[in-house]
Amino acid sequence: MQSGTGERISIAAVAREAGLSNSTIHNRYPDIAERVRALHGKTSRHQRKSLPDSTDVLQRKLKEARQAIEQLKSDLVKSQSINLRLAKENEQLTARLKKASQ
Repeated sequence: MQSGTGERISIAAVAREAGLSNSTIHNRYPDIAERVRALHGKTSRHQRKSLPDSTDVLQRKLKEARQAIEQLKSDLVKSQSINLRLAKENEQLTARLKKASQ
């Protein structure tokens, strides 16, 4: 079975398209992994019938995963900024404390 890009639909192909590892698909998105496995276990006639629905579901999940990744990246940048600010503040307070104890 192939995707619209001509690539065989597999967990690895879904992971590549989402920019994730295979294990992430298996561990965080088991429903997607199960759907991909189910596609390969059905008869070709049944696959043709269910493929549009399955493709739509996979595309929606892929979009959700990409949005989650972007949100996590944004959260990471914010956290790093806060961490840097707190580290500088800690440095200043430590210097003040050291100066006050002299």
